Amino acid sequence: MKTARENLKILIIEDMEDDVELVKRVLTKEGIPFTIYCVDQRDEYLKGLMEFKPNVILSDHSLPQFNSVEALEICHRIGVDVPFILVTGTVSEEFAVNCLKNGADNYVLKGNLSRLPSAILNALKQREIEKNRKKAERELHKQNQILVKVNNELDRFVYSVSHNLRSPLMSVQGLLNIARKEVEQNSVARLNEYFDMMDASIDKLDNTLKEILDYSKNARVDIEIGSINVKEMLVACIDKLKYITGADQLKTNIIIDGSESIYCDFFRLNVIFINLISNAINYRDINKETNTLLITVRTFPYKTSLTFQDNGIGIFSDLKDKVFEMFYRASDRSNGSGLGLYIVKE
Repeated sequence: MKTARENLKILIIEDMEDDVELVKRVLTKEGIPFTIYCVDQRDEYLKGLMEFKPNVILSDHSLPQFNSVEALEICHRIGVDVPFILVTGTVSEEFAVNCLKNGADNYVLKGNLSRLPSAILNALKQREIEKNRKKAERELHKQNQILVKVNNELDRFVYSVSHNLRSPLMSVQGLLNIARKEVEQNSVARLNEYFDMMDASIDKLDNTLKEILDYSKNARVDIEIGSINVKEMLVACIDKLKYITGADQLKTNIIIDGSESIYCDFFRLNVIFINLISNAINYRDINKETNTLLITVRTFPYKTSLTFQDNGIGIFSDLKDKVFEMFYRASDRSNGSGLGLYIVKE
C-alpha cells in the first residue's frame, strides 16, 4: 500500500491549470510526495493509464471533450484497479452518490480541497484492504477445492485399498483350503499349481503395499533437492527390476543429451523411474518380436527433460486422461494397484 512517505503517481483529469496547482499545493502542505500526469482528453488518459501506471486518479467531472463518468468506465473496462476520486465543483448529492455506486472511491469539492490528502490516503488503505480480502477469498476457494479433492481421493483410497488388500488375501486363503483337502485325499498333483497361484496373489499384495508406502512417503516427507547422476539412477532402477516377469524381454536404451548430473529429490525421482520402467515391462506387446524402451534425458541450464518411449500395447486415446487417476488401471496385465502413475503425477 502507498503511504504519505512514498511517492504517489497521480493521474489528474483536469483542464484548468490553476486547479491542478491548487491540488499540488495542498498535497505538498501535507508532506505527501507525488508525481503528477495531467490530461484533459480521452486518448491522453488512456496513454496515462497504460504508460504512467498511476496509484491514484483524480478527475474533474466535466471537460470539453471528456468527463468523469467516461473516465471511470474506461478504468473498469481495461482493469485498472486504483482509487478513483472525483475532484470537482458543486455537484448534486444524487450525482455524487451515483458516482460512488459506479465505482468511484470518494468525491472532494474544489472548495474544500483540504479533505483531499486524507481522501487519497483512506482510498489507498481501503483498496489495500479490499485487495487482501479478495486474495484471501481466492486462497480460501483454492484450499476448499484441494479439500474436496483430498476427501474424494480419500474415499477412493479407503475403498480401493481395502479391496486390493483383501482380494489377494482371500485368494490365498481359498487356495490353502483347497491344498489342504488335496493333501488329506493324498492327491498332490496340482499342489505346485496352487502354490504358483498363491505366490502370484502374495506378489500382488506386496506390490500394493509398496505402492501405498510410496504414496504415503510422498505425501508426508519434505522435498530434499540434491545432485543426482541421472544415468546411474536409471541403470540402478533397471537392475532392480530385472527379476520381474518380462524384464528380460525389454531392450532398454538410455540417451543423455547434456550433463548426467541433475538436481532433484532422490526418493521421488527414483519412485518415478521405477513406476515408468515397470510399466514398460508389464505392458510390453508380447506379439512383437522386440520390445524396446527408449529413455532420453536432455539437460538445460535451468531444467531437465525426461522422455520414456516404449513400443508396448499402448493406451486408448479416450483413457489417457484417466491413467493418472488414483487406483485407475487401464489393463489387468500387471499386479499393480493403479497407484503408480498417480504417484508419478503427484
